[in-house]
Amino acid sequence: MKRILFAAFIFSLIWISTGADSSLAQQVYRWKAVVTSRVNPQFELWTWLASELDKRTNGQIKLDLTSLPEVGLTGGEMLRMTRAGLVDIADVSLTYVSGDLPVLEAVDLPGIFPDFETSITTHHNFLQAVKKYEDKLGAVCLGGYMWAETTIFSRKPARNPADMKGLKLRIFGAALTDFAKAMGAEPVSIPFAEVYTALERGTIDGSFTGTYAGFSMKWYEVCKYMIDVKLGPSSGTFQVSKKTWDKLSPEFRNLLTKVGEEFSVRGWDLGRRNSKEGIDKNKEKGVEVISMNPAMASAVKEAVTKTVVPNWVKRVGPEGKEIFNTYIAPYSGFKSP
Repeated sequence: MKRILFAAFIFSLIWISTGADSSLAQQVYRWKAVVTSRVNPQFELWTWLASELDKRTNGQIKLDLTSLPEVGLTGGEMLRMTRAGLVDIADVSLTYVSGDLPVLEAVDLPGIFPDFETSITTHHNFLQAVKKYEDKLGAVCLGGYMWAETTIFSRKPARNPADMKGLKLRIFGAALTDFAKAMGAEPVSIPFAEVYTALERGTIDGSFTGTYAGFSMKWYEVCKYMIDVKLGPSSGTFQVSKKTWDKLSPEFRNLLTKVGEEFSVRGWDLGRRNSKEGIDKNKEKGVEVISMNPAMASAVKEAVTKTVVPNWVKRVGPEGKEIFNTYIAPYSGFKSP
């Protein structure tokens, strides 16, 4: 709550809404948008969105962008922000808001897809599931995008399941906590911005993050290894606050819906490219990429099917099993128990 109040104070300082004329044709909307980060390539999606909204509405929608760190937020508060109408457009990471709405974490559970392309198909289809929860989101979901494949940046090599035992790994979210424990590792929760120092000092042995995010934070300077255990990507979503949406004309709603579809196409492709670029760029810096072998694949599958997914269903309740088996199982190759 303190973070939300602080963010509201910051918004009041840096954003001023323009006055509205009586006719829609003359009205200018000055919208506030909060996105995850400026330093990663995904930020280009939001600058594209701002440009397109300005262009396609002849300047009637102006989008002011800021990021979570700039307003003192971590990402978990975004649902409360959209419900309260403190932001007009939100970059909602389904993993980050799983504490408020754990059912939406289904598509981002680690290790459930055989490859990146399958995960893209599933994430695209899962947007329909997200829309079922718009009342609880306090927002209208118009699109989605991908982060790069999640991997383990590590100071120590892990070439087989036994090597995972006792590794202190920085995690984010309950599902990765379950995964780390099931693999015999020790989950550690620290802010993303503090990971570099923790790796440098040996406070932790490694951290889960996307291939490109690790590169952009220069973890190659403090990690010699990148352990690929096919955890899949995390997703972000493009959402418009319900309070903002309800004020729009049908014409503007249709325009936003169309832009959202194009945003998603760009978003899936960007995640695909970033995942490969992250691997290539880390290799160039001397990081050894350890590919998953049959023994590690077997251990990961056991961790996911016997611990990660069952524990998630327990957190969510009966609807979790239905959501998983309807939207995820056709692509993951297994059903929720």
